[in-house]
Amino acid sequence: MTKLNARLVSASLTALLMAAGASQVSAQQASQAPAAQPAPAMQAADISDKKLEKFADSLGEIMEIREDFTAKLEKTGDPAEAQQLQQQANEKMMGTVEDNDLSIEEYNAINQAVQNDPQLRDKVIAMVQN
Repeated sequence: MTKLNARLVSASLTALLMAAGASQVSAQQASQAPAAQPAPAMQAADISDKKLEKFADSLGEIMEIREDFTAKLEKTGDPAEAQQLQQQANEKMMGTVEDNDLSIEEYNAINQAVQNDPQLRDKVIAMVQN
């Protein structure tokens, strides 16, 4: 892979990482009571490699789910169907996180740490690309 292609892939993954994290946060907030607490702040040192791998696995699967459902959303003109598709996507993404042995809160906390730490973000991007 050329350096330019690697940069494009990295930039694309970074954008998708942030978009996937944002949708996951909104999915959690929509499914919980109004008094839901924000995810506790995590530092890179607090995140084990095993948890980071689970996060990267979840993220890769979430990106695929987003692509699939984005294509479906683009084909529908019905607002009710679009809302139903978004709900299905959120449920599937949350299920993916839980299937990878992470709680939604852990996923969101790791996502926040990844967004705030460029070295951690690079590590996750490398994991997703492999």
